Amino acid sequence: MNSFLELYNSSDYRLTNRDYYTSTWEYIKSASDYLIPFQFTSIDSREAVTISTIDADDSETDITAKFYGSTKITGWTRTGTGSWSSTGNVIDAGDANDGDYQTSNAFTLAAGDSLYIELDSTKYNTATEYDVTLKKGAATIVTLNIGVEGRKWHTVAASGADYTIVILHTGGPDAVATNTPVVVESLIFMSGSYKWYDGSQLYNGDLSGVFRLKVAMASKTVYSDWIDPCGFTDKTKIEISSSYDYGGIKYDEGYEQWIYKDATVRRNPKAEITFLGDTLNGKRENEKITSTVRYTAKMKCTESEYEALVHGIAGTLEITDKDGKVYDVQNVELSDPTMYRTNGIVELSFVDGNNINVFSRNNTSL
Repeated sequence: MNSFLELYNSSDYRLTNRDYYTSTWEYIKSASDYLIPFQFTSIDSREAVTISTIDADDSETDITAKFYGSTKITGWTRTGTGSWSSTGNVIDAGDANDGDYQTSNAFTLAAGDSLYIELDSTKYNTATEYDVTLKKGAATIVTLNIGVEGRKWHTVAASGADYTIVILHTGGPDAVATNTPVVVESLIFMSGSYKWYDGSQLYNGDLSGVFRLKVAMASKTVYSDWIDPCGFTDKTKIEISSSYDYGGIKYDEGYEQWIYKDATVRRNPKAEITFLGDTLNGKRENEKITSTVRYTAKMKCTESEYEALVHGIAGTLEITDKDGKVYDVQNVELSDPTMYRTNGIVELSFVDGNNINVFSRNNTSL
């Protein structure tokens, strides 16, 4: 499903640069304050992620902060005899003794929220002797070791106002330099080596101008096709979702993809009527009649968008036309794309599950 916003290993491998057509595709649509979902992988799940936009002049702007909310930490409470202390959300320099720990203020998370935790291992003299734990009440939810991981994304399963972060030191006295642990809500989710942005509203200001995305990690950098934050007025939304893991890749822990297109839906509808019954003395006795309307969404598509539609038939499809009518997409038929030098055209034909009429009776008269 990631093909709705496919990410490429080379900045030159973009759909707008293919050598067998002469014009640009319809830009991928987004809003000024949120993008369509996208997913990416990294060799090491602990890798830091930097997300930037690249405009038509190849100027880069770091927008990583738009994927992270404000800090959850307003203060720390030390337990133990060490001299390390705190000022607000900052851990102040000092020594941490064996068994010392710092506990944050309690904060609120909702089920399904992604929390991002990061500590700078260079600020802890023997970083492998420090564990950072996310707790809900007294229960340990997840733990990372500063010297081994340093950062972690975690999706919480339960809502509550009793979440805390605990930094525990085990070992001889160690020097701690002044540092500010990062504990924020994240619009980037992670499972294994897969990371994704789910399409939620971004933080910290709006996007503007046509741009490409650049997602940089230590192991690799990937790029998107051109995106236009023009909003979604007069556009048709195609949404694919599933609550099931799809090969451990596309739908890991459930996944949702959507795209907005310049497409029409209700033109040229076709009747689809099925009769079940028998004939008695030349007269048909209907036991069951099912009638519905088959709609067709006709639109431009790139190769990757077409692949997304092909694979997405295994999931749940929903279409919302530009007038706000929602279609429960069933019995999908997808045409082979007609590829021109300027663009490709595809037809997605379907029955609306919200608009099926059924007449039935028992068969005593047959």
